[in-house]
Amino acid sequence: MAAAYRCSVCGLESDNFPAAICTQCGENLLRPAVSRPLLWLVGLVQLSIVIGFMFVLHFRPVSLFFGLVSLLFAVLSLRARRSALQPLRRPVSSQPMSVVLLSLTIAVLGLCFTACLIFGLVAFLNAHNAVARVEGQPYHASTFQVIRPYYQRSAGLHGPDISVYASGLVEGHKEWMDLVPYLKRAPSGQVELNDLVPPGTAIPVYLFPNLKGRSRIEVIDVLPPGEASRRTETWVLRRAPVALAVLGALILLLVRIRRSCLSPATQ
Repeated sequence: MAAAYRCSVCGLESDNFPAAICTQCGENLLRPAVSRPLLWLVGLVQLSIVIGFMFVLHFRPVSLFFGLVSLLFAVLSLRARRSALQPLRRPVSSQPMSVVLLSLTIAVLGLCFTACLIFGLVAFLNAHNAVARVEGQPYHASTFQVIRPYYQRSAGLHGPDISVYASGLVEGHKEWMDLVPYLKRAPSGQVELNDLVPPGTAIPVYLFPNLKGRSRIEVIDVLPPGEASRRTETWVLRRAPVALAVLGALILLLVRIRRSCLSPATQ
């Protein structure tokens, strides 16, 4: 029969370690309580640095996401240190099918948690930047007269990057405009783009005189400038924390169930 416990330092296996001391290397398998306050102090320092960094970058709502993640890592690290003396687990081949299915489910939920965190953060940052770009900026309605449309395709890290824009005149001045919001999709090539937006096309736009580059021009839509991005920002702030909390609770619940299935009393 396999030994019930194993030293995390030298690897000695035994059915019992007297006084929680390894008889081979003398390691105290129950870590002293002083390490717990130190670990919490390190976690609080990390949390303070993250929140301070987000406040400096004016991403104050995002600090909630990073704060929760830092706190979660601190809790997991504390639990790992407290469980230095752990029963040996069975090999995967000899584990019950329920334990294997629980492990797979936990892995899938972990991937969903990570994806929700990353994509929610990216969506929020994009919407937040779009709102901040036009917030408080004066603008007025005008017309963009297309001179020449451009279609550019380049290789990116995650596939081809397509840029669709045009040069034109607004109130007698040459401007540049991103055509994707106007077309609602990216054309297949320059020929299709020329058919969709031939030279001389008049596009109703908003002109932001205090901005620079393509951000000076925005297509007139049903919603006022920045309102669609503001709604996306609000939607992410309302839904993402709830989804992360539900996924995190499910992961912790399944971990506890799997641990109970692997305990010596049930084996």
